[in-house]
Amino acid sequence: MRPHGGMSHPVNALPPLTAIDGLQALEKRSLTAQEWAQYCLNCIQDQDPQIQAWEYCDPQQVLKQASVCDQASPLSAPLWGVPIGIKDIIATADMPTQWGTPLYAGQHLDFNATVVERLQAAGAVIVGKTVTTEYASGASARTRNPHNLNHTPGASSSGSAAAVAAGMVPLAIGTQTMGSVIRPAAYCGVLGYKPSFGLISRFGILPVSRDLDHVGIFARCVADLALLGSVLAGADPRDADTWVAKYPNRADWNLSPRTQPPKLALIRGPFWNLVEPEGQEHLLQVVEQLKAAGATIMELDLPADFSNYFTHVETLAYSGLAVNHGKDYKEAGDRLSPKLSQLIEQGRSVAPLAYAAARHASHAYSQYLAQVLSQYDGILTPATTGITPKGLDYTGNPVFCALWTLTGLPAIAIPCGIGTNGLPMAVQLVGDRGRDSALLSLAHWMVGLFGAPILPSGMFISANTTS
Repeated sequence: MRPHGGMSHPVNALPPLTAIDGLQALEKRSLTAQEWAQYCLNCIQDQDPQIQAWEYCDPQQVLKQASVCDQASPLSAPLWGVPIGIKDIIATADMPTQWGTPLYAGQHLDFNATVVERLQAAGAVIVGKTVTTEYASGASARTRNPHNLNHTPGASSSGSAAAVAAGMVPLAIGTQTMGSVIRPAAYCGVLGYKPSFGLISRFGILPVSRDLDHVGIFARCVADLALLGSVLAGADPRDADTWVAKYPNRADWNLSPRTQPPKLALIRGPFWNLVEPEGQEHLLQVVEQLKAAGATIMELDLPADFSNYFTHVETLAYSGLAVNHGKDYKEAGDRLSPKLSQLIEQGRSVAPLAYAAARHASHAYSQYLAQVLSQYDGILTPATTGITPKGLDYTGNPVFCALWTLTGLPAIAIPCGIGTNGLPMAVQLVGDRGRDSALLSLAHWMVGLFGAPILPSGMFISANTTS
């Protein structure tokens, strides 16, 4: 079901609120949860016919959730009344979960994913399901970039990134197996946070690769990333890869102000030659800006064996697709896209030794990077190979995201600048595994230098818009 009408009362003029700003307004009683939800629904009704970020949204269901929040005490839960979108590979008992494929059109599951359980317990208003590519891996989706409808928003969490960029919701959840949080965030001009591997449970989320799958968050300010991260993080016996030894406590998610500029490692990586000249120039300009702000930045070359990391990522991702979705391919392959079918075929041909080598490389790379990050506050690296591609078929290259997915390190896409095509550009900040709160504090410092993410021009409903 696509978003539909049913909204019947005007909403006061609001800029798109961050979650933190909205919570403050709710606490002061200058805003109700229903008013906030209504504003988001108006934005969706006004913009989504062009952007197509939403797979499912039922306004009556949304307003019912908001009404329950309004009847409770303000801030009785950490996400009290906050509108949030979730990627349509995440199980929801009260909404369809269609996995981006006609093969499962209209599918209704009878349980919630762990992240949905935690959102509901925290008082969030789940606005709906955002568009995903096929099985979060296959054919590109219909979503368009809010900054320019003729350009890709990235994949596969394109709907979540576009919804936040367009001000339809302050927060959205996506997933990343290669680069599907960082890249859409970079192209859509929002913050995209891929936490440490194992920090957030994946139970109830369509699997691609157990070795690589991460839950991620999109927002327009770092404080919102930390807020939602603090709610979603935690061990889950239904996901054996969640871990507890290095979890940040709830208090640790507070953004501690930096007392001195950071020390960063600049890593261009073995695929620097794939970065367009404009992308190379942009990263080096960011380096100079950070140095001018007092940061110490040292360039590091990765050892030669890192040149194979993307091959190892493909091995793990495609073999995972074959294991998890080979049955669908065998029984209904003619209903899958040629791209997804090709990836599953590649996965079926992965030799056991190649899989073992990829797992071994992941461990070895992680050990090396842990040593690097013991000497630096973070790693600065490209988020993408350059400016946002034109068209919807090509969603960009995940090569600069994949290493941090393979090694399970937390990463954040930070918007900073505009390309010659008028669309946002970003860099990627990477931290030590398990020290997500430190990475978020560092990202907060950087956003303070570069400014908040820009909003798409001319895309928002007017102050007097009514349904």
